[in-house]
Amino acid sequence: MLQSLHIKDFAIIDELEVEFAPGLNIMTGETGAGKTIIIEALNLVMGSRAQTDLIRSGREKAYVTATFDGARISPELKDHLDRAGIECQDDLIVHRIIGSAGKGRISVNGVPVTGSSLREIAERLVDVSSQHEHQLLLDRSNHVSVLDFYAGHDDLVRGYRGIHQKYVELNCEIKHLENNEREAKEKLEFLKFQFDEIKSADLSPGEDAEIENKRSRLKHSAALEEKSRSVEAMLYGDSGSAIEVLDNSSRLLSEGSRFDVELQKMSQGLERARSEIEDVAREISRYADALDSDPATLEALEERWHLMRGLIRKHGGSIESCLSKADELSHEIDSIANYDEILAQKRIDLENLALDRRSIAKELGKSRNQAATKMSGAVASNLSDLGMGKTSFSIQIEDLSEDCWDESGPSSVEFMLAPNVGEPALPLVKIASGGELSRIMLVLKSALSDKANLASTSIFDEVDSGIGGAVAEVVGKKLKQVSKSKQIICITHLPQVAVYGDSHIKILKQIKAGRTVTKLNRLPADDRVDEIARMLGGEKITDATRAHAVEMIENARKGE
Repeated sequence: MLQSLHIKDFAIIDELEVEFAPGLNIMTGETGAGKTIIIEALNLVMGSRAQTDLIRSGREKAYVTATFDGARISPELKDHLDRAGIECQDDLIVHRIIGSAGKGRISVNGVPVTGSSLREIAERLVDVSSQHEHQLLLDRSNHVSVLDFYAGHDDLVRGYRGIHQKYVELNCEIKHLENNEREAKEKLEFLKFQFDEIKSADLSPGEDAEIENKRSRLKHSAALEEKSRSVEAMLYGDSGSAIEVLDNSSRLLSEGSRFDVELQKMSQGLERARSEIEDVAREISRYADALDSDPATLEALEERWHLMRGLIRKHGGSIESCLSKADELSHEIDSIANYDEILAQKRIDLENLALDRRSIAKELGKSRNQAATKMSGAVASNLSDLGMGKTSFSIQIEDLSEDCWDESGPSSVEFMLAPNVGEPALPLVKIASGGELSRIMLVLKSALSDKANLASTSIFDEVDSGIGGAVAEVVGKKLKQVSKSKQIICITHLPQVAVYGDSHIKILKQIKAGRTVTKLNRLPADDRVDEIARMLGGEKITDATRAHAVEMIENARKGE
């Protein structure tokens, strides 16, 4: 539900904010007061193209903000907003700025969105019926959805779409396999070569680091032995070695301990150090004895190292990535080796899906035909009440060839209209006048009001074009009927329509600081009577017209 609309520096509007109520909101005003501007502002928050000439003269930017009741949005729209990363709990706020330099900004609950994204969101919130805007119902691509909503066969539609999606995906997969079958089989030998190359290397995780260390030791064995022997001599073997120094130091402390027992502890510490150094010297000796300088062993390690490095460079930079690549190659080889069997099975699966799709498509088509008959009757029965008694309405359903089926199903749907007796029915959107379109849309929405979850707010502009008297009263009743299941905002110049409003907003022009501005006033009961009286009798309101207005309001209330 649209809760409020805030407009600033837009055309002849300096700044205004209007609140809307549930049910039927009536907007009235004299010609030229700015009713069209309100519709243009609403179109902006629905994603229409921004025109810089709509910016109020002397201003750099224009602002339009629409606030919707976030708690009442449809689950479908909630899912759409979630996918777009837009949080919505209490309010859904659409904000749009038009810049004089041609640049503007659009946001939904503070999240920047594109114009196309805004249109996808807005079409689930508001639809406008006017001489220039016939959205949603009058877009031929939506006719099948409107009929499905009326039919109420959601399970059939979801079932068909689920099977159709699987069919399309599997069909694409089969075509891909067929197109790549020869290429895949030619690729098999290369895959086997790569796989055998990795597997024959018999790689082990961490082996590259181990071999790298062995190579370095063999390549520098002479230097390592020389340094090891030198260290061994300094620690243990040579005159003046560390062991000899420690022995002499320990002996001297031991002699001194006869005079001071504190030196005995220090002597014991030297003994422990001597033992550790002696152990290290023996380890170094064993290390030097074990050094291998065999050229054949080094050559073998070099070959192994170069083999591993080559594979690592090819397959991801580590032994682990080489082993992972081998697993991938094995799976791909198996797939190609069984290519014919896999392709044959997928073709069988596709035919089974085709059978399922044909079966549910037949059910869907039957249900659509039945719903089309009922819906055409429901619409036609109301046309005469709206001054269109000679107009016939029908729904044309055309079966499509199976290769043309899409997610909408096995048939195309179009609303048809024959405005005159004896004339053939033609597509509604091509032949109906603006006034006729508005009234037909009203009848459609009346028929759909208990069936379809379309946009939660409908806006009617010039729905009463070319009618009056009793027909106008019927239009008012129809609007009231539809407003019981969705919010209606109706711009009208007929008092017979206006008296059915739950809320009445008057649009008027004023002069402010030497400039014309548009204002919107929500009318209390007494002022509403005056406005209905004005619509009945002009600017001069007499007691008679005022009494007539009161009577019409009372009769409308009783007739609801």
